[in-house]
Amino acid sequence: MVTQSTTFSVEQVHAAVEAAGLAPSIHNTQPWRWRFRDETLALSADLSRAVPVVDPDHRQLLVSCGAALLNGWLALRAAGLDVEVGEFPDGPDLSTGRLATLMIIGHRPPTEDESRLAEAISRRHTDRRPFTPAALPADEMRKLRRAAEAEGCWLASLTGEDARLELSVLLARADWIERNDPDYQAELASWVRDDAEATDGIPRPAALSSAEQRPTEFTTRDFTGGTGEIGVIDESRDADGTGGELASADEAGERVRTARVEHPGVLVLGTDADGPADRLRAGRALGRVLLTATAEGLATSPLGQAVDIEATRALVRSATGGTGHTQMIMRVGYPDTSAPPHTPTRRRPVSDVLEHLSGT
Repeated sequence: MVTQSTTFSVEQVHAAVEAAGLAPSIHNTQPWRWRFRDETLALSADLSRAVPVVDPDHRQLLVSCGAALLNGWLALRAAGLDVEVGEFPDGPDLSTGRLATLMIIGHRPPTEDESRLAEAISRRHTDRRPFTPAALPADEMRKLRRAAEAEGCWLASLTGEDARLELSVLLARADWIERNDPDYQAELASWVRDDAEATDGIPRPAALSSAEQRPTEFTTRDFTGGTGEIGVIDESRDADGTGGELASADEAGERVRTARVEHPGVLVLGTDADGPADRLRAGRALGRVLLTATAEGLATSPLGQAVDIEATRALVRSATGGTGHTQMIMRVGYPDTSAPPHTPTRRRPVSDVLEHLSGT
């Protein structure tokens, strides 16, 4: 049953913006800002937090903001509010216009799925640990695909040997390009944080952990830039990446030779077109897929290098059948709980991202 009301409470606004802030973003840049005015909660891009080297056309910024939009909407729906979403009400100019608005049009109980996804927001995090060899069941894949389709996007699972090999080569090539691009490395380094209390960016322990060598089918992002600054991380290091001793080259080599090669599930999220609205929609789909995975006990992490570079992003099309536009590639599977979990990255407080809270 829907009842009419057009008033947000301060608590509902705060909860929505807090939930939105838990969305994923490249390098944990959190490139969004919110404004509450005239009973409308509006989302805008924060271009001061853009990463122009890796994301020159703000595609990934829009995807990040779309994921934040979905989280905020879910928080309001979980509170029983019927919320209307408006996209690009001021046009596509990211520097001056709003990306989206959330406006109450009444009260309506959340669906079971909406409540389940809203509950998963605080538990979702990027998990770069190895995954177990267990294959993703067909039923789980259908749930993830339906999650993407609910936001007007498509999701493909790469299971064919040729497609996986092609993607592996593209990822390795893109990773090599980024490792050898001094501008990219400088931009990446500017987002690595030594302060344990930092509320954005990549914590130093997480960056160190990313450099750990392990045999895997798909190259994962090394946040140290592959500079050799920290060497090979020994398995005895603490869960937060501090303490312990560095492994010798012989020890590291032996581990690589004897370890099981990881073959994670790989999902490609895409859109039929590639305009600003499509990219924002892709972010909403990404958020819904990741929350669905979390609710199902699955772990996820991005394989972003191949979509960072426009040339390789276009080449991913052939691995998915040659149609549409790839917006995100991600690993998915069951986490290997023998590997210690990493501490989720911190987020900026609501007061840093919410402006003009009228009526308070």
